[in-house]
Amino acid sequence: MKRIDDQTCEYTNSVVAHPTTEFMEFIAKHNISFEDAAAARQRDGGDHNRPETPLFAASIERKARPTQHLAIARR
Repeated sequence: MKRIDDQTCEYTNSVVAHPTTEFMEFIAKHNISFEDAAAARQRDGGDHNRPETPLFAASIERKARPTQHLAIARR
């Protein structure tokens, strides 16, 4: 978490994936190169994360502002 100012911070999330033996056997069996499989994983992960990231950020913000959260819950 990186402090930007009194009201703002920056959160960075990263994912590191390592192939299993079973995965390597699977792609070999299906004549898929590791490079192609890795590129597809990167593409698909990005496709998943693009719409999810703003939702995740909003969730973190709600939890970081407990007084607002409690006010909304009391309505």
